[in-house]
Amino acid sequence: MGLIARLATVVAVLAGRSITAPLSASAKYCDDTGVCYSEISVGVAPITYRIAIPAVEEGPFDVLLQIVAPQSVGWAGIAWGGGMLYNPITLGWANGNTTVPAARFAPAHISPDVYESAEHTSLKGSTANATHWTLTTLCKGCSSWIHNGGAKEALDPGATAASFAFAASAVPPIDPTDPTSPFGIHSEHGIFTLDLAAAKSENFNSWVEQLGGVVA
Repeated sequence: MGLIARLATVVAVLAGRSITAPLSASAKYCDDTGVCYSEISVGVAPITYRIAIPAVEEGPFDVLLQIVAPQSVGWAGIAWGGGMLYNPITLGWANGNTTVPAARFAPAHISPDVYESAEHTSLKGSTANATHWTLTTLCKGCSSWIHNGGAKEALDPGATAASFAFAASAVPPIDPTDPTSPFGIHSEHGIFTLDLAAAKSENFNSWVEQLGGVVA
């Protein structure tokens, strides 16, 4: 992300406001094992979100998600529908030398509920050290959901600017060992767009297996 976009993020957070204009400096990232994601870095920390999906034309589909954050970040999350309400939220945080994924769903602007319809599996690469933590997780149930009123919604795998929301806090959950643990309100939040079309790969299933996951 460019310097101007980062400065805009800092100003918005310090002013106590959410970021209303989506950040959109997504790029492609391939790790040293050959797994490739669309990625973007957002927030004050900053926090990096990486997404890979299978080469499909429509949802639902599984999602590979990686979150990389400094140890100063107590928890970080991504809302798959682009806002806090009525869509799956994936959270991550450090727990010792590893990380924990968690699923939530918020029907109102209150602490979100545990979301049973999304299943997260921690994969290879989920680590924490003295400076940063990394969550690598496979989510089944993050690409489609039931919105308020019963309408089914889904991510568009062909979208070149899919909208997502993020939130983070410096304060970790009450019990970092427990994915259902309560946690406090975010200290920053905003929205960004990511190129899902570039996140698609024919190698998705082999990547999941390589990382220790199970393909549906």
